[in-house]
Formats: sequence, C-alpha cells, structure tokens
Amino acid sequence: MDFFTGRGAKFYEFSVKLMELMWLNVLVVITSLPIFTIGASFSAMHTVLVKIYRDEEDQLTRTFFSAFKKNFKQATLIWLIYLGVYGILLLDDYAMRLLDNPSLKYLDILVPVLAFITTLSLCWVFVLQSRYKLTIKDTIVFSFTRIIAFPIRTLFMAFTLIVPLLFAWYLEGLLILVFIMGITVPGILSTCFYNHALNVMEDDSEKVQENAEEEVSTDEEDSNFAEESEEETVE
Repeated sequence: MDFFTGRGAKFYEFSVKLMELMWLNVLVVITSLPIFTIGASFSAMHTVLVKIYRDEEDQLTRTFFSAFKKNFKQATLIWLIYLGVYGILLLDDYAMRLLDNPSLKYLDILVPVLAFITTLSLCWVFVLQSRYKLTIKDTIVFSFTRIIAFPIRTLFMAFTLIVPLLFAWYLEGLLILVFIMGITVPGILSTCFYNHALNVMEDDSEKVQENAEEEVSTDEEDSNFAEESEEETVE
C-alpha cells in the first residue's frame, strides 16, 4: 500500500508522466515527418505539455490531434515563414563567405545574432499559437515582445531547446533518444519557464476583461440615469 500512499506514489506519478512524455514524443515525431507540418505538431505538443504540467491532461492522444487539426493552417504558415527567414540567413552567410570582402566583416556577426533572435522568437511562437487566437502577424510580433518581457526565462527556454539538438548532432548514439523523449522532455522543461509567463498574461487578460465589463456596466448605469432624468424633465 505504501506504493500508492507513500514515497512510492511519487515514483508512480513520475513514471506515468514519463510514459506520457514518451508517447507524446512519438506523436510529435510522426506528425513532424513531412517537415512542413512541424509547426502544427509543435503547437499541439505545447497544448498537451501545459495540461500535463498543470495536471489537467486525461486524453493525451485526443487532445494532441484535436490541437493539431485546430492549429494546422496557421501554425504551418508560421513555420514556413521561419523556415524562409532561416533560409535567407543561410544564403547571406554563404554569400559573404564567397565574397570574402573585409568590408563586410561586421555581417559575419550580424547573421548569427539575427539567427539567435529568430530562435528566441521561435521558442515562444508555437506556445502562443497553442494558447491564443491571434493573427499570424500578431502571433509573431507577440513572440518578440515576450523576449523583452521575459528575457531570462526565454534564454532558459532556448537552452532547453538547443542543447539536446547539439548532443544529438555531435553524438550520433543519442539520436534514438530524440525519438524516445528528446523533444518532449526539453519541452516540459521549457514549460517550467513559460508557464509562469502564461499565468501572468492570463491574469492580466482577466483583469482587462473585468475592467472592460465594469466600464460597460458603468456606461449602462449612466445611460439609464440620463434616460430617467430626461423622463422626469418631460413630466
């Protein structure tokens, strides 16, 4: 019984979460194989990860594919935009290496800086896509504002994203780990950093909505008072 009530219960909960992450990782890998669907896949992944982190998830597979279908069109377009940006930066870097012009030396630093900033934005863009109904433009712009609003958390998010990829790139023996849990485990670690930011944004959104409702209520009361005053004047 200690397994279900004592320390064993914690181990059991951890094992369940780990199995969920492993299964989610398989779903993400499979749905990302066409490459152009990576955006929808990662948006769906973050939908599920937040629920797992908040202990709200009970239908993992259904939630994933529902979010995948819901986000498919917009998330795919966002992903293609980012692929285009990375492609342009790679071409710029290649062109500068061919030219080998000393006067363009400063661009050798500019391209990596732009690539890094784009990656920081990428850490946020599919999180936001999975949570909010925004246009493509607003989602991308909002992702850059999150970098400014939460710089330290964003850096940690980038760290959890980049480091596993570097390990898999330089240590081929770890490629199998990418398929097993190499995407969702860094993802859940990233969730630890952006969940607080989501809570802050959601709290602010609720306050704005409450203030808007209070203003509407006040306007209605003022309108009713004005109508009553006019009626009394007429009488």
